[in-house]
Amino acid sequence: MSDFEEPGAGADDIAMRAVQRLAVAIDELLDLAAPALSRDALLTLLKQVDRQGRRLAAAQFPLVAEVAERNLSAELGYRGSQQLLANLLTCTSRQASAKLDDAERFGPRRSITGQALAPAMPIAAAALGRGALAVDQGRVIAAAISAVPVGVREQYGPDIERSLTEHAREYDSRSLQLLAHRICAHLNPDGDPPADTEAQQHRQRSLSLARLTDSTGELLATLTPACQAIWESILTPLSRPRAADALGPDLRTPAQRWHDAFEEAGQLVLDSGKVPDQAGIHTTLVVTLSLRDLEQRIGVATTHNGGTLTIAEALRLAAGQQVIPAVLDDAGGIVSFGRRRRLASPGQRLALFARDRGCSFPGCGRSAAQSQVHHATDWTNLGPTDLDNLTLCCGYHNNEAPRQGWSTRMIDKVPYWIPPAWRDPTRTPIRNQVHRPERALDPSPDRSPDRPLGQPLDRSPDRTGK
Repeated sequence: MSDFEEPGAGADDIAMRAVQRLAVAIDELLDLAAPALSRDALLTLLKQVDRQGRRLAAAQFPLVAEVAERNLSAELGYRGSQQLLANLLTCTSRQASAKLDDAERFGPRRSITGQALAPAMPIAAAALGRGALAVDQGRVIAAAISAVPVGVREQYGPDIERSLTEHAREYDSRSLQLLAHRICAHLNPDGDPPADTEAQQHRQRSLSLARLTDSTGELLATLTPACQAIWESILTPLSRPRAADALGPDLRTPAQRWHDAFEEAGQLVLDSGKVPDQAGIHTTLVVTLSLRDLEQRIGVATTHNGGTLTIAEALRLAAGQQVIPAVLDDAGGIVSFGRRRRLASPGQRLALFARDRGCSFPGCGRSAAQSQVHHATDWTNLGPTDLDNLTLCCGYHNNEAPRQGWSTRMIDKVPYWIPPAWRDPTRTPIRNQVHRPERALDPSPDRSPDRPLGQPLDRSPDRTGK
């Protein structure tokens, strides 16, 4: 059976046949043998397909505009056109709203009497129809025109639209946005009145945190200047590249460093105990995993918010103060919920501050206040929450060191880190000397010429059995 409904008469027949021809053309493109194309043909075809894709996106504008104009949502029992489009096109409410906004700006309009009107942004709409403008570029142009005061918009709006549409042939949406900002600043050098600007920023503030199908998240936000300033102050120091140490240089991209800083900031807030209670319970992250997966280090764990984590991620998070691991047997019964005194007491933390003075990983200079309590033998291996099994470790090394195969050993109640065999075949324990410069100047057996600095005399196996 055809994917298309039986065509009707007149306009319906023309429309359905046009879509059928489009489907046939797309099928031909999908069946092309790209490896057989010459270089020039490949690049030309790619550019032309992208251009036609832009035109195809523009072809939705009159259709979406007509759906809204006819108020089909009310006829079909939906709360509004946004809900109808989201259901019909299997897209999110945000995407449906964006389609309606695009249709309002670039699609055809009708007067109250039914007379056909040009699009609200005719120059950009025409460029979109030719494929000379992408939808995201059109949105940049629309935002630029909306950003200037009404008087400036009435006088210079068409000029702004024309200029930015022409420059869109050479500028991507990000560069076009920068140019738009400078054009608007030139036309409105005094800017909006402070009260109006603040009110607009307050209205436009938004933040959404969506969980994707693989349990990763997508964070989208428009922050007020105050919120922006706060998060910049928090994330900037946390996202600085780490100095090269025993793990090697910091190879994270800037975006990855900001992500890790955001996670660390969230962990600090969660551990502070100052987050408001939820449903009468102190805010806590509960991570549930099966005993079989825990023993085999495979499978996934789930959070009480509905997300999933790998077992390795779950074990790493379990070190947090406000994270409770729940272990279930094959029948679903609770084997363990947290662990008796899993978290270090305030007194133990003060003792660790005095002993370690900061992160115990070799070469790390993060202070005690910037570090977490780390179990040398972790809770899954029945590691006790005693001072001779605890040390301080910053979030970066708590994450990265185990990934590279490092482990922790307590020797004479002092934390040492054991490098992986690929880095040091002898797996010589190393102690961080950064927080104790006086020890580096003190002659001791550990400083003898035939052993590296900090190598202990005791070579007994570490407590994890590694």
